[in-house]
Amino acid sequence: MKHLVNKLGFQTVVLGAIVGMYLLFAPNYDWSDEDRKSPYGADFLQEWVGAKLIVTGNASKLYDLETFKEWQYDSRLTGFSWDSENYFPPVYPPPHYMLFSPFAILPYRWATVLWLVSLVAAAMISARTIATIVESCSAGKGLVDSLPSYMKSRYIGLGLFLFPSLLFSITLGQKSVYWLLIVCLTWRFLQSQRDFVAGLLFGILSIKPTLFFLLPLVMLRHRRWQFFLGATVSVLVLWGTAFCIVPMESWVAFANGLKSAGSYAEIAGYRIEWSCNLMTLAYSLPGPWVTWCKWAMCVPLTLYLLYCVLSDKSHPIVSAEKALMVLATTLAVSPHTYHYDLCILLLPILWLAATSPRHGFAYYAMLAVGVVIAEDVQELLHIPIVPILLIGIVCELRLRSILPAVSTCKTIVPSSTSIA
Repeated sequence: MKHLVNKLGFQTVVLGAIVGMYLLFAPNYDWSDEDRKSPYGADFLQEWVGAKLIVTGNASKLYDLETFKEWQYDSRLTGFSWDSENYFPPVYPPPHYMLFSPFAILPYRWATVLWLVSLVAAAMISARTIATIVESCSAGKGLVDSLPSYMKSRYIGLGLFLFPSLLFSITLGQKSVYWLLIVCLTWRFLQSQRDFVAGLLFGILSIKPTLFFLLPLVMLRHRRWQFFLGATVSVLVLWGTAFCIVPMESWVAFANGLKSAGSYAEIAGYRIEWSCNLMTLAYSLPGPWVTWCKWAMCVPLTLYLLYCVLSDKSHPIVSAEKALMVLATTLAVSPHTYHYDLCILLLPILWLAATSPRHGFAYYAMLAVGVVIAEDVQELLHIPIVPILLIGIVCELRLRSILPAVSTCKTIVPSSTSIA
């Protein structure tokens, strides 16, 4: 009991210290009721406004751009005023805004503080879950194998909080830390052979369809029917509930907005230096080359990356390398991903760092440096470096797949069939 109290006390102190640093030093969390260049809480404003429209009975105006902009600039509602030249459009599906409804009950300033606390807490839980995943697998030659579980969690947490994409996500008030948490818990439930529960949890990620599509296909490839059933139930319940709450006219408006999604990279607000999917390779080229590159380069690369994942016989729950291949491919072939979405790669990379440091640290350093220098490289050479790194990771893992796997999980593969 004393150890548990000390452990919880340590975690509370760490949580408070990290949240306090953001509130004191991060410009996006520096409260001021005067004019601001960017909104307090950054991207969280969009979720709060969308959820506020729902909880106040204005769901029919959820995708009305003028209303959405007006509520963002209403200082009586948010408590501050900011640059009217910028705005957040309503781009997420109705279930996304519905899940943020509890935050919309609070005044915006305190909802933002609660959101920040929840992001940091989600990161800490993710670190502990990754440590549990490492423990449940056969011991590798990692630097932390001889440490007690709570110390493993602390070392993994340190690596997690030093990763630029995670810091980027929290600074911008982005949801990517929650995507990491969902992925980590999904893997843990799959390791425990609770496939239906894992599917139920992973189904929540359907509110971010650009990250949801690949893992269910992989589960079907490995005949994990319970996972697919759980994900299907979760999607039906989540989207069905939203359908009952949000009027049909808002769904129609959302569908109409999807028609212009293909031209998103050509309108204001798109940050090509932050983008890390294959389409970035096309949009970074001169105008006349874009359409050609979409079809002649991006499509073949997408098919090849999907082939690498779906043709690999090893299970992503058994191998950190296969998990990395699945998640890196998800990010690369997704229609839209930014650098903060790379948070989900922390699961396989930190898993590898704990069991096979030479590989794990190499991937960690390569992506961390890539994210940091991406904007300068894009400006200087007009080359998107992160999608190239993701392609390279998948191809390298594909080549290594013919060799004996390094990380094998005893909870999934019987000893008679485990890979030496």
